[in-house]
Amino acid sequence: MSTHRLRLRVPGLLGPLPGRVPAGVLARQPALETWLARGRHGPLAPSPVPDAAGALGWLADGGDPGCDAYWSRAQPVHLRAEAAGVRLVPVAVDEFEAARLETELADLLAGRGVQLHRSAAGRWYLQSEAPLPERPAPEQICNRFIDAYLPRDRGALNWAALFNEVEMTLCDHPINRDREARGEPPINALWAWGSGRCPRVPEAFPWQRLFSDDPAWLGLGVLAGAEVGDLAGATPILPGPDTLVAVPWAEQALAVADGAAWIDAVAAVERAFAAPALAALREVPAHGVRWDALELCLGPGEDGVTLGRRESRRFWRRSRPLASWVRGEGEDA
Repeated sequence: MSTHRLRLRVPGLLGPLPGRVPAGVLARQPALETWLARGRHGPLAPSPVPDAAGALGWLADGGDPGCDAYWSRAQPVHLRAEAAGVRLVPVAVDEFEAARLETELADLLAGRGVQLHRSAAGRWYLQSEAPLPERPAPEQICNRFIDAYLPRDRGALNWAALFNEVEMTLCDHPINRDREARGEPPINALWAWGSGRCPRVPEAFPWQRLFSDDPAWLGLGVLAGAEVGDLAGATPILPGPDTLVAVPWAEQALAVADGAAWIDAVAAVERAFAAPALAALREVPAHGVRWDALELCLGPGEDGVTLGRRESRRFWRRSRPLASWVRGEGEDA
């Protein structure tokens, strides 16, 4: 008998936050509060998670990473030198700038045995015979000083020389002169992360559908033969075969200590996913299929919350404000 199970994976949804949520700052979230109050708290069945973001992203974008090459994600950024260190600043790159930079940087990198690719989705990738040093994704450290995140081993220093050449090429590039004339930060570096070979097909992958904004998750779904789609084009998620929805918004906001973005992420999860899912668990939608069970996954090593139709009728388990479920740093989950 086929099941219709939805797992909503939202790391960071309940923190940990640097401090407590001030009263009244986080609005009530009725669907999430019901899910947390009436659901069964405990471990969820493990499921594969993406590794090698570069290779899986290239696969999600329609490329073939093969088996032997190493693939990394790459992104043009602005590195701003300050008295306390060098800060990574994200920049907007238009199509004209991206095409020109791609052409010139591709020639430089190819001379060092690295191939630069830009997908139709506008994402940049590096293909190499050896792995690049491990670095965090730029959204995890944007507007932070990068020194603590730079690897220091011998191999990393060899790669640093190559990226220094990239920075020298960008230093006085005509595109950057135009950007500075417009008051925009120059594109003076290429940040690479997620290096690895394409992993093997997961032996056990329980999801027939996978939706995410993260190309590494989408690539994992493609590798496993699942139906995949981005979040923007899939909301609300209609009930169907076992489905995983991987939402990175809350985790990304917490990574850069952006409280306002975290609050927006929580509200977006409630509106786009939790509320429609709860409604489709309780009642048969117009297309005749409803969810059999909802699973809320809060991240690796944390208990999840499972809500079935029987649990959803536990009216005596009264909801409490979502803010009371959120924990601060150092608090137990």
